[in-house]
Amino acid sequence: MSDGGPEIHGKCSLPSGPSFAPDAPSSGDGSPGSASTSPLFNGRLKLQLMGFVVATVGWVLGTTSMALAEWRVWYVNSTSLLSSHLACVGVWRACIFRHGNGLDRAIGCQGYSYFDPYVPMDIHVAQILLPLATVLGLFSKAAIIFALKNMYLSKVQKTCDASAVAGMLSIAASFCILAAVVWNQLSIQTEEGIAFPPSFNLPFKPDSQEVGGAALMAFLGSCGLFFGGLAYFSYKYPLDSRVHPTTSDT
Repeated sequence: MSDGGPEIHGKCSLPSGPSFAPDAPSSGDGSPGSASTSPLFNGRLKLQLMGFVVATVGWVLGTTSMALAEWRVWYVNSTSLLSSHLACVGVWRACIFRHGNGLDRAIGCQGYSYFDPYVPMDIHVAQILLPLATVLGLFSKAAIIFALKNMYLSKVQKTCDASAVAGMLSIAASFCILAAVVWNQLSIQTEEGIAFPPSFNLPFKPDSQEVGGAALMAFLGSCGLFFGGLAYFSYKYPLDSRVHPTTSDT
């Protein structure tokens, strides 16, 4: 029956208006969704991977420098015991080199530990901070691997949390290494001596000294960990996973 008024088909319908439809980047079972193929996701993934590579290189450099003796290079003139030579003073050992035939040949290394009374304060601090930086960097790597896994699965909140943890650990490791490098540099500038035992055949102070290659390696490692940590912090809650208003056409 029609009398010129509006027809009603089936159930009564409400006036159309704006509705809210969330963009679903992933399915409920945690499988990768549309966000994992978006350009925004790919950009974030590349940045996180780049940060992982840079921080890994920095961690390797920092850990390797801890085992080397070339933190300080001492130049010693002829003594009653030895001819002119150079010595390298590191975090855990000191080595003596003699120059001959155009080459520096190691003639002996002596190790020391945290509990040796003659070890100066800057080396004591480095013996604590550098192993701590190695452990922090290792935990940072585990956290960013967990974050990358959750990023692939589009688990946004877990990715943000893990990335933040990885960034904090990496930057903390960077500061630990940097503190050891700076204190080593200050000890060289102030020409601080070390009262080695007689078995080391080294004077209290050298005739001259300079920063060694291991300290420079540690500084580069600190930079790598720092910038890698900053890259980890770049991940933020994606805008395309928020709820946006849409207008119905009917």
